[in-house]
Amino acid sequence: MKRGRTRAACIAATALLVSSAPLTAQTDTTKVETPKPDATKTDKTFFTREDLLITGVGFAASVGVSAFDERIARWSQSSGVQGSSSRRSTFEWVTHVNEQPLTILALGTYAVGRLTRHETTADVGLHTAEALILTITMAELIRAPLGRARPRVANDSLTDTFNAFIFKFGGGFTEFDHRAYPSMHSAVAFATAAALVGEVRVRNPGAVKVAAPLLYTAALIPGITRIYLNQHWASDIVAGGVLGFWLGDKVVRYAHSHRPSKLDNMLLGLSVLPGRGGVVVAVSLVR
Repeated sequence: MKRGRTRAACIAATALLVSSAPLTAQTDTTKVETPKPDATKTDKTFFTREDLLITGVGFAASVGVSAFDERIARWSQSSGVQGSSSRRSTFEWVTHVNEQPLTILALGTYAVGRLTRHETTADVGLHTAEALILTITMAELIRAPLGRARPRVANDSLTDTFNAFIFKFGGGFTEFDHRAYPSMHSAVAFATAAALVGEVRVRNPGAVKVAAPLLYTAALIPGITRIYLNQHWASDIVAGGVLGFWLGDKVVRYAHSHRPSKLDNMLLGLSVLPGRGGVVVAVSLVR
């Protein structure tokens, strides 16, 4: 009789431990893990109605700034601001931070992450590259048809006057001087900053208060250099900054709140392994 009671008690204790294990795992807050996409979400809508509000606010802000475009352009080209040739050389060097090196750097970061099998590095590189490619595409879809003239060709040097409202619709497809709005430099700088801030927010929210001011301050620099070099109006910079911030932030938020797309699964599951006489490229579609 005692043996039967002992066996029943053991079975009851085992059942209690098994049933309480999931509850313990759920309530344990000491382990911090990188948030994973919500696998239960099936909504794949990238652009939403709220985006219309964001684009409207960005456009309105750039229109508001455009009232001061000519005044800012005249001031930026004054001798006191232009300064020496060495100052101009410095601004020309900084302006090389544009869509090409940033996209190459993002893709390189992704490649390093895959080669070293470091998931976080690959993830950050891929999402930043996606944000940049989307931003470049969107900016060109606006710039080329709009055909806004750059300050350097909308300036009468004899009278020192600017005309910020010269548009040659469709001219941006063939003429670089008519691709001013929005600024590509400003757009890709803010897309990069927003994507990186978003990745920091996912992995270490406490570090955002340090990362965000540094990254967004750095993102202002390319736009300032373009005004100094007479390549863009101030409103071009504002429009580009809003566009880049919106898309950079949106790409990262979407990637970490939805199930990975088939393309993400393929790219983030890509591995390069040593083989006989070379390397083997393997793709895992399960993450």
